[in-house]
Amino acid sequence: MADLVTLPHRWRPFGARLAAVAGAVALTLAVTFLWLMLSDEVRAKFTVFQRLSLLGVLAAVLALLNGIFRTSALAEASGLTVTNGYKVRRYEWAEVVRVSLHRNRPWALLDLSDGNTLAVMAIQVSDGQRARLAARELALVMADRSATDDADGAERNE
Repeated sequence: MADLVTLPHRWRPFGARLAAVAGAVALTLAVTFLWLMLSDEVRAKFTVFQRLSLLGVLAAVLALLNGIFRTSALAEASGLTVTNGYKVRRYEWAEVVRVSLHRNRPWALLDLSDGNTLAVMAIQVSDGQRARLAARELALVMADRSATDDADGAERNE
């Protein structure tokens, strides 16, 4: 097993999660403050539909921010689970060929055995050294898991 990582291990973006939390808190506080600053007379003029519409827009924005917050990549002995927003994809280690992180892309990319690629939004270039370390760790886990015999879990002889 790679020295830096023990399984299960989860990677998450730092900056994006911080921005999502800050945005959710700021938006909720701003909407609450503005609503409370309205006079009782003005608040009474809002219909039920208008109030529900405002709450619906707030809920939609908070749901979007929650999707950003829950982004992750989870490495387990059996495979890799990538969560980008509300989309969860599960791959066996044999399906994951390579991970790459380039400064010209916002996040890491997985090359898959079927020829497709998958964005791993949990490892974001904007996180700098933290992202480079995460990509290196994931690559080490991938290399280690590809050297493991899936039938009995024992490592192959080199």
